[in-house]
Amino acid sequence: MRLLVAFLLLTLAGCRKGMEAPVVVPPPPTSIADGGAGVVGSATPDAGAVDAGHTDPPDAGPDPHRIGGLGRGPFSADPLVIYGSGQGLLEPPISASVDEAENLWVVSHDALYLMAPGAQLFRRYTAQDGLHYGPGYTESPNITLVEGGAKGECFVGYFARDTNSGMFKDAHMWTDPWAHLGKMDQVLLQPDGSLKVNRYDLRNSNDGHYYETRTIMSMVYDHFQHPGNLYVGSNHGVTRIIPAKYYPPPHLDTDPFDTWDERQWYADHVHPWVCMGGPCDGNRGVSFGDWFGLTLAPDGRLWMGGLTTAGALKFKEKLSDWVQSWEPVNPFAPAFEWPPVYLPPQEGEAVNIRGVAVTPDGMAWFVSGEVESWRGRTYGIAAWDGRRFTYFDPTALGAIEYNILEVQALADGRLVFGFPGSGLLIWEPGEPKGRRITHGDGLPGEQIGRMSQDHMHDPPLLLVPTDGGLAVFRSIP
Repeated sequence: MRLLVAFLLLTLAGCRKGMEAPVVVPPPPTSIADGGAGVVGSATPDAGAVDAGHTDPPDAGPDPHRIGGLGRGPFSADPLVIYGSGQGLLEPPISASVDEAENLWVVSHDALYLMAPGAQLFRRYTAQDGLHYGPGYTESPNITLVEGGAKGECFVGYFARDTNSGMFKDAHMWTDPWAHLGKMDQVLLQPDGSLKVNRYDLRNSNDGHYYETRTIMSMVYDHFQHPGNLYVGSNHGVTRIIPAKYYPPPHLDTDPFDTWDERQWYADHVHPWVCMGGPCDGNRGVSFGDWFGLTLAPDGRLWMGGLTTAGALKFKEKLSDWVQSWEPVNPFAPAFEWPPVYLPPQEGEAVNIRGVAVTPDGMAWFVSGEVESWRGRTYGIAAWDGRRFTYFDPTALGAIEYNILEVQALADGRLVFGFPGSGLLIWEPGEPKGRRITHGDGLPGEQIGRMSQDHMHDPPLLLVPTDGGLAVFRSIP
């Protein structure tokens, strides 16, 4: 099912794509977490364990708003820990994240899971616990990802089909049959373990007639630079949310197109674009959407990569300023019209950017991949140094797949690539080859889900969902 290929005229926008031997990453198994072979480390939090070689700064209290500010935390010090059915994960995980209270949140397509600090098993939550998925709210595969927020808070993204004006006249309008489907939940953990769930039925904050945001494809919660801001990539654009300011719009029944209340806590949305068949001259249809790639760079820019192009946006305190992504208020810096990162046969065609990462040297890295054949070609790896692009073939670096779905930048400058069926590739830019991590190295599966990192803890956590369980790396040699 297609999510979005946005071919719109400006007046109709409603807003303005030979292997190395496997490397053994962890040491030999020291304990078995899931009763199966190849599992390294213990998934049970070990509050008494000592992380040799690591100490917190003297007199520094826990601070989730400082990189490494929570120290080692309640998580195992083992280099690799696997969470699976032995810890209560009943389905393959697709995404995982940690909140500022050190809760580990995991989602499958069918449920939300919580491992609280000190717990040995996940607690499973479904629509019966207040989550807004299933009939009347979402379409299969229902849940798309999870992102940890403030203390006891996470955000769950959902799926619903996209529509366009080629399907019917009122597509993306308030009369669209799918206008209110998909989107996301703010989940607040209560003292008794129950959930308080606020549904975010996102619509265009500049015009309440438009409901263009449907499927949530990426999320980044800022713990460090401007704490409390959440960025959400969707089928249509990128939305900024301040969850602490949320309140239900009180006037939807009496004034349904007034977005004043929503504008107090979110700005929906921004997106760079390209034009169909040539340069954007005001006479061509525009093409954009499906923002799977989203990351905050050390310099404060929010990088986004989607179906047909990519760009970066600087921070503006006021939501009303941040969303005005044009001169002179908050222009994209940069937005790639040509080339749209990669070099498709024709302007406006899909380049399928699935992930974006920024290494400590400021280099922006993009990966191209797809899991639905209709999306077309994929283009490997691209690097932007601020002036030009450099391209890399992942198979020349040691991968056995050209199709890349995920990328994360480690603090030491290395990159971690995730593939749809062959595990991970760890590569240090400048080196001729990377090193693969597969099932033989302790990875519970080789079909990689939505990777993320937790930098609130030291060492940080690299969270890698797979079809066989969740892998949590504390170090990758």
